[in-house]
Amino acid sequence: MKRNAILKLVQWKNSPERKPMVLRGARQVGKTWLMKEFGQNYYDNYVYFNFDEEDELKSIFETNKNPNRIIELLSMISDEKIEPEKTLIIFDEIQECPEALNTLKYFKEKANEYHVITAGSLLGTLLAKPKSYPVGMVNLLDIYPLTFDEFLNAIDSGLYAYYESIQKEQVIEQIFHQRLLDAYNYYLIIGGMPECVSSWIKYKDPAMISKIQRELIEVYENDFSKHNGKVNSGRILMVFRSIVSQLAKPNEKLCMVLFVKGLELEILKKQSNGLCQLVC
Repeated sequence: MKRNAILKLVQWKNSPERKPMVLRGARQVGKTWLMKEFGQNYYDNYVYFNFDEEDELKSIFETNKNPNRIIELLSMISDEKIEPEKTLIIFDEIQECPEALNTLKYFKEKANEYHVITAGSLLGTLLAKPKSYPVGMVNLLDIYPLTFDEFLNAIDSGLYAYYESIQKEQVIEQIFHQRLLDAYNYYLIIGGMPECVSSWIKYKDPAMISKIQRELIEVYENDFSKHNGKVNSGRILMVFRSIVSQLAKPNEKLCMVLFVKGLELEILKKQSNGLCQLVC
């Protein structure tokens, strides 16, 4: 799948004002895939570290603040030579290691020639300890589920090419108008989560899409409990489960508030019948 965020990452790579990059977003929106795809296509090589899977990595950042020493240790672990500007350093699930998150400011101050990109769940990074968050020392990029144009490109590249060619006030031929409407209706049902889109491309099975969507919702709900103590996870769960019923009410302002607050969901409301559909 092609993601529009790649273009923003290319701009970040070439920017003279580049800082370590933090990708923020809900789980399963494609952050890990995006970082690896970017590293594979735009660098000589990349090294990948996951703080959720490799607990021993945390000790490196707990005992070291010097980015050059950290690079040296990471090179030994990955068995790869990490070169400035040629190697992309990827830190995944960085919210699991506040010390690593804090170390990003030292990369900016003392070793900005190294290209560092990190990712973490939006809820996890927002709830990071205040002292661990490198305010002003990182670039931020929010990653969301696939937009309609990304979805269209994934399922029908020919129709996407036509969609991209449409000019303002151009008359759209009826055959293409209907095909675009059909694709949009599929988008409302399938949503933009990469796993759902990938499953639809392979199997065209609505039952499988529904199963994946239910599993994704369970992943979100289980994730709330990780942050119990910092916030009341029970209350988050209650709010989360009430979203669909709240959106079913004639209250358009609620949609606006949810998006402004940065809720980790994509919520679409069908105006035709007043029903709400959670597509994540």
